[in-house]
Amino acid sequence: MSLLNKLTSTGIASCLILLVLTLPSAAAPGVTDSTIVFGQTACFSGPNKNLGLWYRAGILTAFQEQNDRGGVYGRLLRLISLDDAYEPDLAAANAERFVSENNMFAVIGGVGTPTAKRIVPVLRTAQIPFVGPFTGADFLREAKKYPHIINLRAGYFDEIYELVHHMIDDLGKSRFGIIYQDDAFGRSVLRNYKEILDSRDLPILAKTSYSRNTHAVHASLFALDKADLDAILIVGAYAANAEIINLANSLGHKYIIANLSFVLSRELEKRIHSPSDRIVVTEVMPDAQNLDSQIVRQFQQAIRLSSEDHQHPFNEVCLEGYILGRYLIAVLDRMGNELTREQFLKDAMSPAKPFVIGDWVIHFKSGENAGSSYIRLIHLGDDHSEKENHP
Repeated sequence: MSLLNKLTSTGIASCLILLVLTLPSAAAPGVTDSTIVFGQTACFSGPNKNLGLWYRAGILTAFQEQNDRGGVYGRLLRLISLDDAYEPDLAAANAERFVSENNMFAVIGGVGTPTAKRIVPVLRTAQIPFVGPFTGADFLREAKKYPHIINLRAGYFDEIYELVHHMIDDLGKSRFGIIYQDDAFGRSVLRNYKEILDSRDLPILAKTSYSRNTHAVHASLFALDKADLDAILIVGAYAANAEIINLANSLGHKYIIANLSFVLSRELEKRIHSPSDRIVVTEVMPDAQNLDSQIVRQFQQAIRLSSEDHQHPFNEVCLEGYILGRYLIAVLDRMGNELTREQFLKDAMSPAKPFVIGDWVIHFKSGENAGSSYIRLIHLGDDHSEKENHP
């Protein structure tokens, strides 16, 4: 080989080595030299569409805020969102589309337990991370079984524990019933509820259910009449829960009525004709209108600066989406140029390195995949009294 050919070959080889060193070690799907793409399947239509719309708005607000600064190491963040209308079959179809097209880095921001239950196996088989589902279902916290899932909110077991002990220890209630959405969400909460009441030697005296995505919920309340209850847990979204609460109030029932964070306290309150201290709601995010919180101030400023298309109320769902977006940015920043899904999962749940976003801390314990156990209890009376846990 001539000297020229040797030099040419050596030069080409050197350039290839340099190119490899400057690219991600194994470029993941959804990653280019200019973008990082995430997928989302959530409800953007149907009775619970606001949960999906607001959650997406918070994510997009965080992404836009970072993109306006040049992205993450020069890569802009994009979100591909598909509507599943809070229906498991549609969610599964969306997940299968993400897998077949394989054009996103991770799936983020799903809404609901029944939809999550259908998409999780699909994503696990494809080894695609699933980050920040808007649900506290127990099965999503089985870190050994689902090492690709990252939860950023407290679990439903934790919420129910706080509600039950508050109703017993602070409010003196002892006769418990439940009305639940008859799907994976409702049935998993029913198990949690029974377990926690069993630990206090109290039974569920009455239970009834209703179908998902329906307003035909009145019969479920009438089924509890004969049990002489003083406290009930309603497991559903804000529209159905409000219907049941309004009927209970019109019939003169004096139950303490407990609701999980999935209802969103402000949306539930808007739909209740007579809010009162007897209505208790959990929240797993700080008050989105409390400007004493640094993360809330940053969130509100980002919303105000975002484009007109992303203007949404200052509520906890939108805030949770914003925190999810900020968390993803922090993980990507920590990863540097090693943008693989495997490295993402490693850096995203490192117990040695908590994420501090404003004054909000996301910390994963060793072997666990949930980064928060924060819970607030809210009474929807005139004084809107609150009780917080401080994990």
